[in-house]
Amino acid sequence: MLIIPTYNERGNIAVLVARIRKAVGDEPIFFVDDNSPDGTADEIRRLQESDEHIHLMARPGKGGYGSACRDAMKEILRKDLASYVIQTDADLSHPPELLPRMIELLQVCPVVIGSRYVAGGGAKNWSLSRRFLSFGANLYARTLTGVPVHDMTAGFVGYQAAALRGIDLDHIRSEGYAFLMEMKFSLHRRGTSFCEFPIIFSEREAGKSKFSRKILFEGIRFPLKALAQRIAGRS
Repeated sequence: MLIIPTYNERGNIAVLVARIRKAVGDEPIFFVDDNSPDGTADEIRRLQESDEHIHLMARPGKGGYGSACRDAMKEILRKDLASYVIQTDADLSHPPELLPRMIELLQVCPVVIGSRYVAGGGAKNWSLSRRFLSFGANLYARTLTGVPVHDMTAGFVGYQAAALRGIDLDHIRSEGYAFLMEMKFSLHRRGTSFCEFPIIFSEREAGKSKFSRKILFEGIRFPLKALAQRIAGRS
């Protein structure tokens, strides 16, 4: 089952679903929409009329990326809807065409990451400064958290349901990029193993980025918090 948080992504939804259906047929899709002013939820409901495998959790306000993923994960686990979940974005930055590879790897690996920073991976339509910032952020996060993953801020991630049940999702409080790091850190501390495979990340072509100063500062703070936990654990 795919988890896709949305906020003002109406223009991407039909194209995204079409590409998912072409890649993995009737794989269930669980959208979480935060009351998008552009009518994203209405577009999802329109698609639901002809696709019974699309689910929608419509939330009353803008709760944020991390809480959207957490709420979806908890609902899926509570109702035992799937043996795995795959977190991906609505902005077409992650290639749905690689979902079959993700699902294949999830049969043998608890957590699977579509990575920009392993051989064969990369990013399209990025400036040199954006590449430098992203690479530096991942090096910073990997060093401080101690998680043996090349792409700590990867948002194209698959989890076996059993792996998610091994952590307390209510204790994962970060949003934005920090949520992606905190999930990996929490799973690593539980002894969970990771697999990475290469993807080419594509910069969004429609809609507006949700990146903000708050998300940036949270992304800087979390690795420091993780380092403090590691030090406390050793002392």
